[in-house]
Amino acid sequence: MDFQEYSKPMLTEPGIKYFLSETLKQCNINKNKYYNLVINTSLFLLFIFILGIILLIKYKGKLSESEKQQKNLEKQQYVLKKIKNFQEAKQRAQQELITGLPHWENEYSTVMNNKINYNS
Repeated sequence: MDFQEYSKPMLTEPGIKYFLSETLKQCNINKNKYYNLVINTSLFLLFIFILGIILLIKYKGKLSESEKQQKNLEKQQYVLKKIKNFQEAKQRAQQELITGLPHWENEYSTVMNNKINYNS
C-alpha cells in the first residue's frame, strides 16, 4: 500500500462524485424527453392545422349540384339579356329611319353641316 494515496486530501466523500454524475445523467435524460415531447406535440398540432386548412379550402371550393345549376341559370339569363338588348338596339336603329334604309351622307351635306356649325 502506498501511503501517499491515503494522505491526499479529498474535498468530497467517495460516493458523492458517483451520485452527482448519475444525477446529471438522469437530468439530461429527463430534459431530452421533455424537449422531444414538446417538439413532437407542436409538430403534430402544426400538421393538424395545415391539414385542416387544406381540407377546408377543398370543401369550400366545390359547389353543390344546386349551386352549379343556379350558377348555370344565371349565366344563361345574362347571355339572353345581352342578346335581347342587342336586338332591341338594332331594332331601334332601324326604326329611326322612316324607310328603314341605312343612313347615307354625301360629301356635300357633310361640308354644309360643318359650315353651318362653324358659323353658329
